[in-house]
Amino acid sequence: MGFFKSLRNAMEGTSSAQNLPDHMCQSCQIAMEYRGPHALRTGGLNRGWGVAADVLLGARDEAFFDQLTEKNIIVHVFVCPDCGRIEMINDPRRGF
Repeated sequence: MGFFKSLRNAMEGTSSAQNLPDHMCQSCQIAMEYRGPHALRTGGLNRGWGVAADVLLGARDEAFFDQLTEKNIIVHVFVCPDCGRIEMINDPRRGF
């Protein structure tokens, strides 16, 4: 079974995150430590609106609109204990 499929099963509750197969560091060839799921902010919807957003919302309301419309995605973080390399794996349920 592939690593991503094992992760999906752990997130769906059919297996434990403790039972994930080792995710190997590409540089050191040792098992990376799983640091759990983390949210990444992808920004609001008005990023491509440019001048139209400024006219409709005003410059001071743009940040508020961004916060209302921003999308968070979930990634699973792995860290190499030797070199510090970080790898993020897309969450099967709430990722991209």
